[in-house]
Amino acid sequence: MKKYIFIQNDPFYLPRVLDKVLREFDDSVVGINVQSVAQGKRSVVGTAMDLLKLYGFGYFQRKLRQYLWNKVKAKVVNGWMGSTKRCYSVAAVARKYGVEVTEAVDVNSEEFRTHLRDSGVEFIVSISGTQFYGKKLREQTSAGIVNCHGALLPKYRGLMPSFWTLANGETEGGVSVHFVNEKLDDGPIVVQRRYRIHAHDSLEDIMGRSKDLAAEAIIECIRLVEAGDPPLLDNPEDESTHFSMPTREDVRRFRAHGHRFT
Repeated sequence: MKKYIFIQNDPFYLPRVLDKVLREFDDSVVGINVQSVAQGKRSVVGTAMDLLKLYGFGYFQRKLRQYLWNKVKAKVVNGWMGSTKRCYSVAAVARKYGVEVTEAVDVNSEEFRTHLRDSGVEFIVSISGTQFYGKKLREQTSAGIVNCHGALLPKYRGLMPSFWTLANGETEGGVSVHFVNEKLDDGPIVVQRRYRIHAHDSLEDIMGRSKDLAAEAIIECIRLVEAGDPPLLDNPEDESTHFSMPTREDVRRFRAHGHRFT
């Protein structure tokens, strides 16, 4: 089964996730589409400004320095030096396994959908993807499109599920790999993995744990789909909760539960 992966251009956690997935399936993944880090309809600058308001200057500038430093290392080590021993971007991981990379592409465009058809793509995996996958794209993908979401659906649909899980004082979190339909985070669930949340856990602790489980869940999902007729869990709309970009008040509630960003 020929596969394509849609993945966010995140230099912190996702190169490791992609490496684990391609280690298992590089011979059947025919391409990687790298998508913007912008959230929803926001621009990259707009997303950055929202995160600055949310995190405050101290944590935001620390993450920005890490982001830029990883970008520099990706350019120098993975780009100029051509080394993939340590990959600092998802594009570098794709090159490590010899998989084609596309960037800054509207995946719903006729041109890109034609590219997928010409490549024989039957199944698409979205890992923290930031684009909406339209009806035409879904209908031409014979085995379907699955998305990996960092929460135990149907709860915590929408943005930043790891933050909201902590802000609401949950003692358990998880990841869900579900089929994509016309609604956000709404399709039937193929795989769920759970983890405990401790009072001392930071947001970075939880995000790291979530991404480790995401790689395992994605690999399991692909194997189930390849085997045919995977068992599915319900993802009922009437039990769902939806969340968007947090406010400073939400951060105060997050801290009141004893959590920190790092």
